[in-house]
Amino acid sequence: MANWSNEISAERNELVFESRNKAYGAFKIRRDYGRIVLVAGSSATFALLLFLGVHHILTHEEAVDTAKKEQKNVEVVLKDPPPVDKTAPPPPPPPPPPPPQVKMFQFTEPEIVDEPETPPIAVEQEVKLGAATQEGDDEDAPEVITPTVQQAVEETSDEVFTYAEEMPKMHGSETAFQEYLQKNIVYPNMEREQGKTGTVYVEFEVGKDGSISNVKTVRPVAGAPGFSKEAERVIRGMPAWEPGKMNGRPVKIKMTVPVRFELQ
Repeated sequence: MANWSNEISAERNELVFESRNKAYGAFKIRRDYGRIVLVAGSSATFALLLFLGVHHILTHEEAVDTAKKEQKNVEVVLKDPPPVDKTAPPPPPPPPPPPPQVKMFQFTEPEIVDEPETPPIAVEQEVKLGAATQEGDDEDAPEVITPTVQQAVEETSDEVFTYAEEMPKMHGSETAFQEYLQKNIVYPNMEREQGKTGTVYVEFEVGKDGSISNVKTVRPVAGAPGFSKEAERVIRGMPAWEPGKMNGRPVKIKMTVPVRFELQ
């Protein structure tokens, strides 16, 4: 009975309303009193905090608006520049730039020695001599001398060239080779029936006497072997050409020519 003095104690409520109608309002009020007080207190606390937050926000916005209204535009007035004194003498002109230095080489006394075994190569180039060597700008760039190397070709050499000073050509006009191909090429029947077209590249050698040898296809047309055979046949049957020449002497030249097969 320690809680008998507490009107909302559950033990006291059970004893007071024992054998009575507990649906009566007083029993429910005493039983739910603690929960009602807790809910009421929480609601009041939440309402207070909400009020304080709204009040703080509104106060802050009013303070910001007041600060903006109190701002004043500051006008900056620039003073006029001082008047120009027309009687004052003009400033002196800047000093001229120093003249460019000319590249020079220090003069040295030539040393007399015996004749060398290999004479030096003389290169014609203007050189300015002075008391000391100094770096500077050349007035005129020295002319670049490109040596001409002549390739020696022996008459008995069997070397095969891919380029010569005078390339070999078929006797006749400049278009003699094209005219020869157009006149002698026969379109292969199988490739004609299949509608094949393309270009084959045939390699051959032109000897010192202009004869044609070592004919072979280096780039065929896929699926058209007749093109390679026909191009090799026609080129192998060509008459002798004018041979290529190096330093005026005939040499053997390897050439590669395209042969185009196209249906009309």
